[in-house]
Amino acid sequence: MTGTQDAMTEVDDLTLLRDAARGNEAAFRTLYERYRTPVYNYILRLVRHKGAADDLLQDTFLAVWQGAHKFRGQSSVKTWIFRIAYYRSASHLRKSRKIAEISENRIASDAPGPEDVFLGKFETAQVIAALETLSPDHRSVVELTFIHGFSYREIADIMECPVGTVKSRMSYALRYLAAAMADGG
Repeated sequence: MTGTQDAMTEVDDLTLLRDAARGNEAAFRTLYERYRTPVYNYILRLVRHKGAADDLLQDTFLAVWQGAHKFRGQSSVKTWIFRIAYYRSASHLRKSRKIAEISENRIASDAPGPEDVFLGKFETAQVIAALETLSPDHRSVVELTFIHGFSYREIADIMECPVGTVKSRMSYALRYLAAAMADGG
């Protein structure tokens, strides 16, 4: 997309969100259709569980619908939606971690499964596997940059942290991924 197309999409997103805030279900449905796939894929890569990702997608868009009137315009609509998805996912992961720590039946294994061993022979699978070992915050920065095309400033808005933190997380993530690829190659 060109800069003009990005601006047109943002105007369209803003108009859709404002209309949704006034109860226009068709406008909300259009916004949902526009962002459901990238938001779902983002959530799925963070939580790594299809059922949870399905629920979190619905939770995210319910929050968009209910909070549309609160949008202040300090970021793009897309950034705002991804921020909601990020926080819903982070909250889910915190709760899941607590449940897993309490569970006495939990079996932890750092050994790769047979699928991981097989896929480890392929470069794409190696990258995916390396990404999955990153913390959610580090993985999020990489995905928001390279898959969704957000700038560091937009990522800082989504994650509500300083731009320097985003840069630091990206630097760490890239160094980690390079080392993981070198070890796995």
